[in-house]
Amino acid sequence: MLVDSFETARARAIVPVAMLLLAVLLFAGACSDETRKPDERSSPATEKTEVTEEPTSASTTRLETTEDSPPEISLGNPDGKPDAVIRLEGDTGTMFSGLCSVGEKRSVLSGQVPKRFEFDLKGRQLSCRIEKRDGDTGDLEVILVAGDSTRSVQQTNAPGGVIEVSYEGE
Repeated sequence: MLVDSFETARARAIVPVAMLLLAVLLFAGACSDETRKPDERSSPATEKTEVTEEPTSASTTRLETTEDSPPEISLGNPDGKPDAVIRLEGDTGTMFSGLCSVGEKRSVLSGQVPKRFEFDLKGRQLSCRIEKRDGDTGDLEVILVAGDSTRSVQQTNAPGGVIEVSYEGE
């Protein structure tokens, strides 16, 4: 009789622990960034975007206007005002690299701050992941401007620091 009650108590303790462990594993899997298929991770995007770069001023306090110098990169809307602008600023010479997606179209961004990238969204979502590439503690600031409004300002000074921004146009 004593053995039966010990086995029953042990089973009662194991079941909730197993359920809790299962719930934690499911939650961790749902929150992970590994949502792509394994073959997509290693293969580069097949679509290429023509990129034209021109330097911008190093000023980080000026307002965004349409009278500025031509954009460094224009993706899809060369004649009109862009739906979204990503400005990379911070300590001059700070290096970065990243990937921005508009819908299914991906564009590689890289270089040194200050840089500016324009995107024509056409109702699609803009999603960017930008990494600070140099080993020093210089600041990298990522500013997302949509229309006439600053939507996001994020900054890192950590070597290898990553900034993620996203925006879905109206």
